[in-house]
Amino acid sequence: MTWISFIRGTLVMQEEREVVVDVHGIGYSLEIPPGTVDESSAIGSEVTFHTHYHQSRENEVKLYGFTSRDDLKVFELALTVKGVGPTLAQNIVSKLSPSEFQRAVIGEDSATLMRVPRLTKELAQLFIIKLKNSIRKVQFEAKSEVQVPTRYSDEGVQALVGLGASEPDAERAMIEAQKALGDDADLQDLIRLALRYI
Repeated sequence: MTWISFIRGTLVMQEEREVVVDVHGIGYSLEIPPGTVDESSAIGSEVTFHTHYHQSRENEVKLYGFTSRDDLKVFELALTVKGVGPTLAQNIVSKLSPSEFQRAVIGEDSATLMRVPRLTKELAQLFIIKLKNSIRKVQFEAKSEVQVPTRYSDEGVQALVGLGASEPDAERAMIEAQKALGDDADLQDLIRLALRYI
């Protein structure tokens, strides 16, 4: 199977969920999240899409295109959750930024996830259960609105839980404390400050 990592060429057709890109005389049809192509991407302009090759159970082959690697990462993470297909995964990319998605999963924020069309409360819980640990390790290329601490993160969260905080509250508090004190902060100082955010 041949994998296509990205496609760069001339935009020759665009609709809400589909574009066609001409690459040296070959037209590649890509399914895209709604709102991906804006006015700056005019017909005839050069565009680049990071791609995901997908083959359905019915052996239907499609290429899905994304304007950033971060969006592609979110799409592929979403597909690992049982019951999530390409259309819903695209809706996530369209509705939530990578950092919003990361924050919602880590913070067990079902309400934010449910802002995505067709994403039910049950699916939101599945996202949290399935992705909470793995999404911590994902490094997005764009500067994230959410800084997930790595140094002392687990120890600090467990200490706060031991003091009576819920795990989601402890994680959010550690994130805020890490932002305020920086990467070189001492664990005890982080915990003391984090307690103020709970």
